Amino acid sequence: MVRKVLITGGLGFIGSHLARECVSAGHEVRLLSQTDRKIKNIAGIEEKVNLIIKGVKDIAEQDVSEIDWLFHCASTTDNYNIHEAPYLDTEVNCIGTLAVLESCRRYNPHAKIVYPSTFFVNGNLSQLPATPDSPCEPLGLYPATKLAAEHFCKIYGKVFGLDTTIARLTNVFGVNEQRDNKKKAAFNNLIRLAVEGKEVPVYSNGDFIRDYIYVADVASALVTLAEKGETGKVYYVGNGQPIKFKQLMDIVIEEAGAGILVPIEPPQFHKSVGIVDYYCDNTSIKKLGWESKISMREGIRRVVQEYKNG
Repeated sequence: MVRKVLITGGLGFIGSHLARECVSAGHEVRLLSQTDRKIKNIAGIEEKVNLIIKGVKDIAEQDVSEIDWLFHCASTTDNYNIHEAPYLDTEVNCIGTLAVLESCRRYNPHAKIVYPSTFFVNGNLSQLPATPDSPCEPLGLYPATKLAAEHFCKIYGKVFGLDTTIARLTNVFGVNEQRDNKKKAAFNNLIRLAVEGKEVPVYSNGDFIRDYIYVADVASALVTLAEKGETGKVYYVGNGQPIKFKQLMDIVIEEAGAGILVPIEPPQFHKSVGIVDYYCDNTSIKKLGWESKISMREGIRRVVQEYKNG
């Protein structure tokens, strides 16, 4: 069945992969993006999507009218705004999310809304894996505002009957991600350094647990939640398998055939807001029929090849 789809943040890393997933399934796709700066992320499908250039806070009736699925991917992406722009996370993640919910309430209350949140909302857990019952103690403004936006979605579901579902994403990586952004795309940045044969700095010798997932698997998970996700429910989207970061970096070095791992001490800010160990229980989304298909090695291999190709 052909669906009419709106993706906010549609030119971003996850949004653009989600656009490709929806286009390949034959859906009619609208992308809302504040600028067209990342237009290259949809190279090859430009003619198959309707690109709307505006900020998410300006979302309007014509943007949400008649759509079946709305993926609200527009978001800040890291903890560092607290230093230079402490209100930005609230403006984008809170006010932006309320604008989306209000537009749907007024003009299209039957749309299915999927909200990609983040595992950072949990903070440092005493018990792993993370589940929907795990406590949420965010350590920075970014996850605090993402958690607030989760609650907005649930509240609009209860008060106005909107069909909202939340996806808490673990660490996402893959092709078309920023390669020079150490704040938002640290893993991709480290892969690039390895491919270039440079020193690859790794916090605490990589002796911590992570749950990375390739971006195409995230896109398919979000579509699964649009099709089958329960209203008001939180789903964890990750591989669900703990792995030491050092093991991941060993794979990076093997696939790149270059690079030298250099242990470094994390800066104080990272110690304040960073997650030590983390992995999730993805049982709930697997029960909907979703499975991750791309192994860590295959995902790393794809990124390495992208960077080797320039």
